[in-house]
Amino acid sequence: MRSVELTRTFRLSLLVAVLSVLAGCAAAVPPPPRVAEKPPAPKVGLATVLAAVAKAPSLRTLPADLTPSLSTSGDDVGFDNERCEAGPKADRIDACVFGDRAAATDVVLYGDSHAGMWLPAMAEIAERLHWRLQFYGKPGCPAVQLTVWNQQEQRPFGECDRFRDYVTGQVAVNRPELVIVTNESFSQKRDRGRLITAAEWSTGLTQTLRTLRRSAGHVIVLGNTPVLDASAPECLAAHQSDIAACSTPRAVATARTWNAADREAAAATGSGYVSVLPWLCTTTCPAVIGNVTVYRNRFHLSATYARMLNGVLEEALLKHFPSNAAP
Repeated sequence: MRSVELTRTFRLSLLVAVLSVLAGCAAAVPPPPRVAEKPPAPKVGLATVLAAVAKAPSLRTLPADLTPSLSTSGDDVGFDNERCEAGPKADRIDACVFGDRAAATDVVLYGDSHAGMWLPAMAEIAERLHWRLQFYGKPGCPAVQLTVWNQQEQRPFGECDRFRDYVTGQVAVNRPELVIVTNESFSQKRDRGRLITAAEWSTGLTQTLRTLRRSAGHVIVLGNTPVLDASAPECLAAHQSDIAACSTPRAVATARTWNAADREAAAATGSGYVSVLPWLCTTTCPAVIGNVTVYRNRFHLSATYARMLNGVLEEALLKHFPSNAAP
């Protein structure tokens, strides 16, 4: 009976979250005052999230109130990514600022498209805790001190190297209280035919974290999300009466990422590390939890599900960055 109550609470919270609208992207110059504030997303507790994750493998048919819907989940990004993420040719961008722009606590969210993936949750946390959150993201450009391969243009990604230097320079100037680093390690390459190894990833991330720690009060690495066998929206559309077919065994989904290397680099530099796996998987990683489409493709969470994790993410971050660490 307790499990039923937790699941009902989780589903209700999810529906409320859909009505929430994130604060718009803005450059360093504050925008005009907002006309009306929207209600924040609910702060769902860890017990409720874990109960919903545990129940997810028993779901068989697609929920009638699936959120986001299959037709919209692929585009469920949750922020103005065209404005707030550096484009393929860009090597710098003015930070989009969220939360309390007048706050004394400066926080930076930095990485590739996975940093943007967590922005909907981080924006909620920044608003609630009165953080000034600056976002620096460039898709395909992990915050790892390695020259990666531009897989779209089949060449070394020099713009990524320069973007990385730009962001670490901004951190050195602004000296934030906290920097959160998160990246997608799946299928990253050094050159046309060679994937980055776990050892190379760990070494490169260690160098990045050491550089950031010279300027930031605290640095936390947010672990990578598992990678599904198939894109969630397409798979669910084809298996609406058997959505378990769209789940991926946890061992398979996590073998595609370098989470151990992330953890190793964090430990080597005295940085914090947060594993997100319990919020997504038991022995399997489902494509639907509660009534929510968890992924918008194989390796990015939907903004709706990411936003619903704002409470558990906040709790995990504060274990490494306690409230008394802020000014």
